[in-house]
Amino acid sequence: HVYETSALSYKGLAFDNKDQSILVSGESGAGKTETVKICMNHIASCQQGPRASSTDMSPVVQRVLESNPLLEAFGNAKTVRNDNSSRFGKYIQLQFDKGDKGQQEYRSREKATCVLAGSKCDAYLLEKNRVTTHEPEERTYHIFYQIIAAKDKTKYWSKLSGTTNESFRFVGKTTTDTIEGMKDGDHFSNTVRVLEEIGVAGDSLMTLMQAIIIVMQLGNISFSPDSKDDDRSVISSSREFADLCELMCVPEASMEAALTERTMKTRNETYKVPLNPTKALESTEAFAKEIYGRAFLWLVRCINDATAAELNYKSGTMTDFGIIGLLD
Repeated sequence: HVYETSALSYKGLAFDNKDQSILVSGESGAGKTETVKICMNHIASCQQGPRASSTDMSPVVQRVLESNPLLEAFGNAKTVRNDNSSRFGKYIQLQFDKGDKGQQEYRSREKATCVLAGSKCDAYLLEKNRVTTHEPEERTYHIFYQIIAAKDKTKYWSKLSGTTNESFRFVGKTTTDTIEGMKDGDHFSNTVRVLEEIGVAGDSLMTLMQAIIIVMQLGNISFSPDSKDDDRSVISSSREFADLCELMCVPEASMEAALTERTMKTRNETYKVPLNPTKALESTEAFAKEIYGRAFLWLVRCINDATAAELNYKSGTMTDFGIIGLLD
């Protein structure tokens, strides 16, 4: 049982002084993501001790628990089996202060002496293809729908005014605007709140959201053959392209060259190879995937900076921690 497993892992660390690891496996839609969240919440409750209340939770522990919904916003999507399916792998290390030598040898059951100090997360194998394409009955990553549904979306880009999911090719039509009982717009408010709690606020928050919007706008760029040379392409969506360049603060000529040509380097020279419309579209989609993938990994680093015990617990004076690992 999930509660027994999480309780035994904490007992093994606290009373047997042995690091623990929990492997959560199963087919898509089996409930792996939910199981990890239950484990984390239960372990956080166990480490508080038998007499603690829910209001006694430290800010670090709160950030550890709230990091999960943040990762879900950027790394989860609706599939045919699951409305909140994790589209990446993650290994979370819960870090514990095991106390002094005496507390480790004679652990009290009445008072918490093996306490959660922080966490670190390794994310891998993000499904980048979902950024640019998904089945009609599925969705891309939640954050796209959240931004479009946000009440204050024009704060991040004025030209989001009046846009819907159908305004962006990578997003498209969906029959679902509610995930786990909450509307996409409400999820966005929660996402921004947690981002600000881990230090992603102001210019950093603006840059992150604009990177996501750039990905969406890249999906609206289209190409057609050059009238003088079928092996070359020209950008046919001039208005969408101008909006993209304005958002990225890049001159149109430079951006057009980047999307319609490939730079080849040899030992002695550098030359340009033109791309036909099909290759130019593939290149643009690859660019969008790379932006999203790097933004996701940057977000994981920000979460680790806010939750890692080495940086946040006892002013960063400790380096040795007990570990309970969760592999999802």
